[in-house]
Amino acid sequence: MALITYFFFKGMHNKLGNTTSRIIGGTLAEIEMILGYFVFEGFMYGFAPSVVNIPANAVQGIAGLIIGIVLVKIFEKTKMF
Repeated sequence: MALITYFFFKGMHNKLGNTTSRIIGGTLAEIEMILGYFVFEGFMYGFAPSVVNIPANAVQGIAGLIIGIVLVKIFEKTKMF
């Protein structure tokens, strides 16, 4: 997930801006997380039952993305970067 976000940000932050490229890169990484959990749980428990966990994993991804963007904004304002 970190590599997806990093490479997307490095490749696109000059074209899209920092915040937009972070949001899109983070979203791509969270989609990868959801798919990764789905595939893993699919092999463990079967693919039909693992569909039930997709919404919960999506909520986890959205929360992580929001918290991450807010923390980056706070760190930028305090010159921690």
